[in-house]
Amino acid sequence: MLKQTIKADIIKYMKSRDKVRLTTLRTLMADVKYKELDLKRELEDNELVGIIEKTIKQLHETLGYAKQSDKADIIAESETSIEMLTVYMPKQLTDDQARAIIAEVITENGFKGKGDMGKVMKAIMPKLKGQYDGRKVNPLVNELLA
Repeated sequence: MLKQTIKADIIKYMKSRDKVRLTTLRTLMADVKYKELDLKRELEDNELVGIIEKTIKQLHETLGYAKQSDKADIIAESETSIEMLTVYMPKQLTDDQARAIIAEVITENGFKGKGDMGKVMKAIMPKLKGQYDGRKVNPLVNELLA
């Protein structure tokens, strides 16, 4: 489903001659093809979201380096690509929603104290993948286990 949407957008950007968006989506689809060849099957939407998430993370790094080097063209391209790819991501959870999900996992499994940090992270990450920034999960889990 998501893959077909991306393919349709590629055609749309080809017709409108939007090189930045077209290049971004073609690069994304190349990454998808490589992953599909490795797995010898079509990717599911949640796996595709993982690739998009990874691409956005790489674009944020590129944006950081471009800002340090003061490269206006690369900054503009990276910001456009990030904004465009974010559309394909699932609706993002708020901090309170993520906190509620984490608290639910902790109580369901009877996790207590900092010693269970790894177990909580292992249980919670699949539920939050693509819906919440992974860098924010650790502090929330620490707060709830304290």
